Amino acid sequence: MEGQYPADMASLTVAGKYLSSVPNSKAPNYHGDTSLVTAAVGATDSMGWVYNNTPTDANLGTVWVNCTHTDTKGTTWTSY
Repeated sequence: MEGQYPADMASLTVAGKYLSSVPNSKAPNYHGDTSLVTAAVGATDSMGWVYNNTPTDANLGTVWVNCTHTDTKGTTWTSY
């Protein structure tokens, strides 16, 4: 992306230059597997991925699993 974060994750899949497709996120027992991407500055627990595309935010370009539940070890899914 020429040193710039993309406006959205779909931009990374154009002509397969960076990714052939956005992979499914997995949060077993809480959400179904999906490649849905939500643009936000933090997890909204709506499944899929969350991508921070806010230029003024310190976490610009960060991608998280969009699930605020914890796994069997007590780790929040967004920490992956």
